[in-house]
Amino acid sequence: MSDWSDLASELDAWRREGRRVHFWWRDDDATAIVPPLLHLLDLAARNDVPVALAVIPRDADEELRRHLAELPLVSVLQHGWSHDNHAPEGSRQEEFGVHRPLPVMLAELAEGWRRISHFTHPEPVLVAPWNRMDPHLLPHLPAAGLCAVSTLGPRPTPVPAPGVRQTNVHVDLIDWQGTRGFMGEDRVLEQVLAHLRARRAGAADREEPTGVMSHHRFHDEGCWAFLEKLLARTRRHPAVRWLAAREAFRR
Repeated sequence: MSDWSDLASELDAWRREGRRVHFWWRDDDATAIVPPLLHLLDLAARNDVPVALAVIPRDADEELRRHLAELPLVSVLQHGWSHDNHAPEGSRQEEFGVHRPLPVMLAELAEGWRRISHFTHPEPVLVAPWNRMDPHLLPHLPAAGLCAVSTLGPRPTPVPAPGVRQTNVHVDLIDWQGTRGFMGEDRVLEQVLAHLRARRAGAADREEPTGVMSHHRFHDEGCWAFLEKLLARTRRHPAVRWLAAREAFRR
């Protein structure tokens, strides 16, 4: 059962070793200005922490683009094309897999990037819907205008294909297989600690920043309370720095 004192101890260990702890924050499924997204943007602004919004290109509206133009701490990533499931029945949900023709997928991704690039702070990063995509697509991403990818879990390599960088998230707030609400403070903290400890020990890529994934439309009070605490406690620690998406993908 992990608690906040365990996190403080881990951050202190990084500081004693003369190392910086880098975090980054990715929020998925943005399409419109809705109250939960406004709450999230306010939370980022109050804590002076950058946030990368994974925006679904097909459904993103003009109001979202105009609103985000005024927020320098917010960058925009490409969350697939439509976030539709095309996997065969009985398979895990996936938008971009071997079951679809490559030219069709690349055309969707190229059109998605064309739309995302009209935002004020776009980054050519594909955030794979459901955090999964078939690896055969990776070498083709630059042809669609994309030069990076983000899924879930420690990355096996920072450059999975020529011209493509990878920076993942490692912390999921929501119990998707159970309550579909907050997973619980101890369980989410354990995810944070697991990645930090693996990085410090060299069991995971030491240069990959620890990524926190949120989904503003699904947040309950537990999710919001946890984010408030995490941002406040990490921002106060001298070893911690929160990275903007551009930094997270260029390290």
